[in-house]
Amino acid sequence: MENLEERQRIGDTIRQARKEKKITQKYLSESLKIRQDVISDYENGKIKVIPFEKRVKLASILDIPLNALLYTDEKERKEKEIGIDYISKEYDLLDSLMSELEADLEKADSVEKVEAIKARFEVLDKKRLDVAKNAARVCALIDDILARTKAGK
Repeated sequence: MENLEERQRIGDTIRQARKEKKITQKYLSESLKIRQDVISDYENGKIKVIPFEKRVKLASILDIPLNALLYTDEKERKEKEIGIDYISKEYDLLDSLMSELEADLEKADSVEKVEAIKARFEVLDKKRLDVAKNAARVCALIDDILARTKAGK
């Protein structure tokens, strides 16, 4: 199903994160309730498809984004499903708008200009709250996936 390059990319990601965290294959295997040689097979790209729930748990244990462990055909589907792509773009937009407001504020030379900037900031702040609500929704979905994964042990 998945190609060798994809399997190796995911395996390399697991190996690198594991080593950075100073976690052994044995610890990972015990945490995932699988044999240690399966972790080695994951890292060497020998497993065609690592089960999604195992990748969710790996991402949590290794403290890496789940997106790093998704296969290419899953990335677009999962990002749309939980809104990661949307939220990332929204945060980028907010950062850009905040920089513009700060630059405009430094150049403001009248009460009218400051009032106009204040009105734009209020709109920006409302958008920030909307993005925070969407981020909370994504966190809730991730927590739900993790809870289902733990319940299915």
